[in-house]
Amino acid sequence: MAENIISKDEVEKIAELSNLDVNGQEDKLSKMLSETVKYVENLNELNTSNTPITYQVTGLTNVFQNAEGKSQTLTKKEALSNAKEEKDGLFSTKAVFDR
Repeated sequence: MAENIISKDEVEKIAELSNLDVNGQEDKLSKMLSETVKYVENLNELNTSNTPITYQVTGLTNVFQNAEGKSQTLTKKEALSNAKEEKDGLFSTKAVFDR
C-alpha cells in the first residue's frame, strides 16, 4: 500500500477547521485526500516555460469606466428633483425592515 501524503492527524485538523464530523472515516479520507494530492502533482510535470504569464484570460476591460477619467454626475438638487419624497436633502422611502 502506498504511503499517504495526508496523515490521519492532518485529516482531523482539516475536519476541525472545516467544522466537519469525520469520526471513523479518518483513514479513508486520508487515503482519498492523498490520492487527490498525488493526482494534482502530475501538473508539476508540465513544461510551462514557454507559457506567457496570464493575469486575466478574457481580454475584457472595464467597459463602465470612462476613458477620460471624468464622469458625469448629477447635483444633489438634480438627483432629488424627481423623488417622491425627500427629507433633509435625502431620498425618503418606506421602511424595508420591520422593527
